[in-house]
Amino acid sequence: MSIGARLILRGVLLGVGAAAPIGPVNVEIARRTFRGGFWAGFTLGCGAVTVDITYAVLSSLSLQTVLGRPAVMWPVEIAGIGILLYLSFLSFRGAARAWDAKAPDQGESNLPRHGAAYGTGVLMTLLNPMTLGFWFLAVPAALGAITKEPGNDLPMICIGVFIGTIAWVIAFAGAMAWAGRWRRSGWLAVADAAGGAVLFCFAVAQLWRVLRRLL
Repeated sequence: MSIGARLILRGVLLGVGAAAPIGPVNVEIARRTFRGGFWAGFTLGCGAVTVDITYAVLSSLSLQTVLGRPAVMWPVEIAGIGILLYLSFLSFRGAARAWDAKAPDQGESNLPRHGAAYGTGVLMTLLNPMTLGFWFLAVPAALGAITKEPGNDLPMICIGVFIGTIAWVIAFAGAMAWAGRWRRSGWLAVADAAGGAVLFCFAVAQLWRVLRRLL
């Protein structure tokens, strides 16, 4: 296997490792895809892919010591809690509307436009401590530096990260869209309520981690 192929494969494995674990982003992809179809979840997932590639570059440039400082992490964690609580609120509101007999399911009409969904994916991933921990703590601890020669190797690694993350988003959103073919308005309410509850739990868990450091 050539050096370029090995770098791409390493990037693919890193991309899948960052994208596949169930977290807030995948919960929101599932909820939106189940409600609005493949493109609703895929667009949000593309925002997450963008951040994963960016973090792969920053990690390769050995910036984990800067991004791991409390002065940087505190604002990220607090903002992350805020966006999770906001999305949880939107999920519960969507569930309430789906249960309302006067507001039948309207599919994608109840969801943000693609640009807003992409931005949501960017913010959710950018402000997710689990994503930061993966790229700037777990990866360096397991592999050391992603590459010793960022100037030469980063393009291939980023191609691999893109392939790994976008493949996951396509597969996951595709599976949720397939499951959503049999959706009913009652199911949509359950999906929204379940998604809201999970996002709320992620927010509470993140808040607890912040408070625990203060105690």
